[in-house]
Order: sequence, then structure tokens, then C-alpha cells
Amino acid sequence: MELRQLRTFLAVADAGSISRAAERLNLTQPSLSQQIRKLEQSVGAPLFDRLRHGVALTDAGRALRPRAERIVAEADAAAAELRADVRRGVGRFAIGAIPTIAPYVLPQVVAAVQRAHPACQLEVREDLTENLVDALADERLDAAIVSTPIVHDRVRVDVVGEERLVVVAPAAGLLEDAATITLAELRALPRVSLHEMHCLGRQIEGFCSVRRVGSNVSCRATQLATVLELVGAGVGVSLAPEMASRRDTSPNRRYLRLSRGSPSREVAFATLRGRSRGAVAATAAAAVAEALAEPQGSTLDEVRPRAPLARGRQPLER
Repeated sequence: MELRQLRTFLAVADAGSISRAAERLNLTQPSLSQQIRKLEQSVGAPLFDRLRHGVALTDAGRALRPRAERIVAEADAAAAELRADVRRGVGRFAIGAIPTIAPYVLPQVVAAVQRAHPACQLEVREDLTENLVDALADERLDAAIVSTPIVHDRVRVDVVGEERLVVVAPAAGLLEDAATITLAELRALPRVSLHEMHCLGRQIEGFCSVRRVGSNVSCRATQLATVLELVGAGVGVSLAPEMASRRDTSPNRRYLRLSRGSPSREVAFATLRGRSRGAVAATAAAAVAEALAEPQGSTLDEVRPRAPLARGRQPLER
């Protein structure tokens, strides 16, 4: 006994005619008759008497009708409740982000998910790239906000935006009157370095190595927040994500772009390969893209549009 057969049975019972029921259901008469025969075989008794001008319920048909109506109504109610639960985000959704992205993107992502899916039990994790990728592969996370490149056979990576890296300098002293900085000027300044435990730290060191900016490191820190505080204290300059400039309200720091060859990084939304992207994941990914595109609030002296990189290039080594 199938739900489709019960719906067909009720349609015939209501119409009093196989031809009228077939028309209402947009089925051929042979197809509808076949479903009724299968249902009768399942029940073990005829459900309709075939009359000259239509059909009439048999005793078995009259006994089945209220039961079929109840089953169909319950199935329709369950489907409606399921759709509502999906929209509201019922259930757990665990999302991670790397530390050099989390403070600037996660609050916006959390707010967007809570607005769109109020029933979602959202779990947030901040961790290094390798740990987030392992958690995705082990299904302990549903999604992660990371920076490329990511290579793992169980992880799907969708680039949702690109972010320029900028130079952060003390507000007074080293570059007080500058709006931009050249590579030659950067090579001559003391530099505060982010530890290479972070993928951003490795990306920055790769850029500095190629551009020969690595010989004047005054100190290293394991957290981006510490790097920024050291810069504000006048220890040196550093490279930082542009999104940090949008959130930084300290009067002790200012942000500049390189006059040529600014490095950048791709920001990606990673999920488990083979899993469909649900409504919550789609909302989260859209919020990440929106946060990356957000132009307001930057403390940079100059904002110029930048053409996106072609896929496959190494953005930090051009």
C-alpha cells in the first residue's frame, strides 16, 4: 500500500469516475486504473464497483476511505512540518574559521544564520586550518571558513571572495604622512611577523621571501591581535588582512596599500565533499561573501577597485 495509491483512490472516490479523477490528477486512465488495481491487490478486496456511468465504493472501499484520508493528511502535515523545520534550521550546525578570519567574519555569519534560521543550534569553532580540515573530514564540522590552498580528498572548497593584504604601520613616526608604501620602503623598515603556524603567516612569509622583504624582522607573534598591538606600540610594520583595517578603531595604527603588487588571499567556504549544501550552509556562505565585499568602515587612505585574479594563480606570489 503506497501513499500515491491512496491519493489516487481518494481522487476516484471524490470524483465518482476514473476518467474525471485521471483528468484532475493529470494521469492517463490506464495508469490510474493500474494504481487502483495494485491497491486492491494489497487490500485483498475490490474497492470500487464499476458502473455504467462511473464507479461506487464497495464495502472495502468505504472502510478504507477514512483511513486513507487520515494517512494522507498525516503525510501532508509531516511534509509541511519538515519544510518549516528546514527553513528554521532545526538541528545542529557546526562551523569553524581560521583565527585570522574569525574575528572579522564570524559575527556577521552568526547573526545572518540566527536571523534566517532561528531554530538552528549553531556551534562555532576557531582553529588552525589543518585542525578545521581534519574536523570536516571526520564530520565534526559542517563547514569551515578558510584560506586557499586546501588539498584534501574529502573536503570541497568553494572560493567565496578575495581579500587584499595591506601594510599596517604605527600612526606616528615611520610612515606618518604616507598614503601608500613601496616595496623598497617596506624593505627598509623593521617588521613584526605573524607566526607560520597560521596559513596567513606562511602566505605572508612566502610573499616577503619572493619580494625580498624578510631580512628585517624585529619580532614574531602567534596571534594577529598581538601583531597589531606591537605595531601600534611602534615596534615595526606588518602585513594584515584588509578586513582588519575595517574593524580597527585604534588611534595608534594606520593602514596603507603597497603602491604596486599588493598581495591577496582567497577566502573559501569548505564543506564535506559529497554532502548537499543545506539552507543554513547557504546562508553562512552568503554571509561570508557579503562580509568580504563590505566596503564601508575601512581605515585605508585610498580605496581603488581591483580586478579579480584568474583561477589557478598564486595570489601572494605575483
